[in-house]
Amino acid sequence: MLGRSKRRNPTNEFVEKGIRPGDEFQVGPIRPEVKIAPIKRVALFAESFLPKIDGVSKTAVLVARHLQNTGRDVLIFAPDNEGNTPHFLGPSQVVSVPALGLPFAPETKMAFPSFLVSSYLDDFQPDMIHLFSPAVLSVAGVLFGSSRRLPVIANYQTDLPGYAEKYGYYLFSNPVRDVLRVMHNRAHLTLAPTHSVIRQLKSWGFRRLRLWGRGSDHQRFGPHRRSPELRAKLLAGRPDDSLLVLYVGRLAPEKRVDLLRDVAKIPGVALTIVGDGPERENLEGMFGQSAHFTGYLFGDGLADAYANADLFAFTGTNETFGQVVMEAMSSGLPVLVPNSGGVVDLVLDGMNGYICQDDPGDYARKVEKIRNNEAHRCRMSELALEYARSRPWETLMEELEGYYWEAWRMNASGKHYSDYDED
Repeated sequence: MLGRSKRRNPTNEFVEKGIRPGDEFQVGPIRPEVKIAPIKRVALFAESFLPKIDGVSKTAVLVARHLQNTGRDVLIFAPDNEGNTPHFLGPSQVVSVPALGLPFAPETKMAFPSFLVSSYLDDFQPDMIHLFSPAVLSVAGVLFGSSRRLPVIANYQTDLPGYAEKYGYYLFSNPVRDVLRVMHNRAHLTLAPTHSVIRQLKSWGFRRLRLWGRGSDHQRFGPHRRSPELRAKLLAGRPDDSLLVLYVGRLAPEKRVDLLRDVAKIPGVALTIVGDGPERENLEGMFGQSAHFTGYLFGDGLADAYANADLFAFTGTNETFGQVVMEAMSSGLPVLVPNSGGVVDLVLDGMNGYICQDDPGDYARKVEKIRNNEAHRCRMSELALEYARSRPWETLMEELEGYYWEAWRMNASGKHYSDYDED
């Protein structure tokens, strides 16, 4: 069971400073030869949304942008973040649904289905429901889709059963898994981001699974942003010739940033930690002067941080994908990832990064290996960049159109979605 952290809400803290991220999440038009699915009005249910920044909120925003680009009407349901949830995303209305903060993670809001949701859906009359990491709020979307015989697509993005175990709620892990299975199996398709996640979900009895990964914004993230001045900011007074190791993400117990404690002690290595969260105070005490903490960075500031580091270290052991890993590779960084979760699928061990055991010593050994072989690090950087550039967000949206077509055809056939279960 992970230790309890101080109950801070960093999202509210940066909002109070006038920072409202979201405009930087953009996706370009898809190729004109791609046939658009005959879906005109889409209701999105996002269990996490702006101003909170995580993989769920980023993906929901980007899908909404794509739907807007293709001329669809979009209505977004999201948890109310203490009055800070935006009312609109471009031309699309965002309906803030009453929500409560989780006691162990106050910036994570759980919204509950209400008559408010049904009323908006009745007025909007969607012809598709798309769920992002369905939990409690998405129950309303599933029920509405079933009652109106609409195609429903669900993204599996958060390992809630794993998080329940990480926070010590072991008795809830299997029930949470079972509830998620029922909800996802009432969707026409479940989109999972990696093959490893698909294998896990199949073993749990999830049906009609499709692979839909994540992309990267190559206009924003890339080596073209490198600058001695920006690198000096990340080094924060440490030697210029240090191997600059970067972590980006929430500072929460389940993210396992403690796995980098030995990395921070290696001579010639400078560890910079970008992000914030309830665990920050504990981590600052653990690392002391051996790491530099920047807090949250957004937009160009975040892209600059990636581009001016030498190596990216990712430590979350329950991640279904790890969007920050793709952003780091798009910036030309070799990556270190744990040997668990969906991130394993992104790394060819020893080529574009290393897969590490759940052990601070193994992370340190891999960093030392990279520090001691500059030529190999440069080759790994080239391969990381090559991999990321093969997956622009526009390509992912073209794939999504294919899944919209598939769900629409399944629904239009008049058959029950279970008739399409694979053997």
